[in-house]
Amino acid sequence: MSFKRFLAIDFGEIRIGLAIGDSENLIASPLETILNKSSEISCNKIIELVNEWEINQIIIGMPKIYADQEINKQIKNFGANLKKKCNLDVIFFDEDYSSNYAKSELSKQMQAGRKKKVNKEEIDRIAAAIILQSYFENEIFKRADTGTTSKN
Repeated sequence: MSFKRFLAIDFGEIRIGLAIGDSENLIASPLETILNKSSEISCNKIIELVNEWEINQIIIGMPKIYADQEINKQIKNFGANLKKKCNLDVIFFDEDYSSNYAKSELSKQMQAGRKKKVNKEEIDRIAAAIILQSYFENEIFKRADTGTTSKN
């Protein structure tokens, strides 16, 4: 597999959490959270980051538990708009409970003595990192099933 840099998106109607990672290290890192004022403004900000970080692929979290709800329609439209504007592959990946998991992890940090207050923006970018890390792990397991490696 050739080197790729990924951007993960945890889409929300109010905020959009972002995380990055690459195919060499397979470690997702929270990047930032942007306000979702409009699809156009959010897409433009993400395109700036795609260019700045030289992103090759976009992973957008799609909650399967809400398959027929309005949020998934918004996510699909947002992804299609990004794909058209960026000319990059956009992959929708199951993100069920990523925000809840992020809240749980931050709660554990607070119990362990973390001093910094948890805010919603932090939860969103950590949720994006969880989505991307889950994607990486899924890809590793798929390669293991087929007998290929990241070097193939």
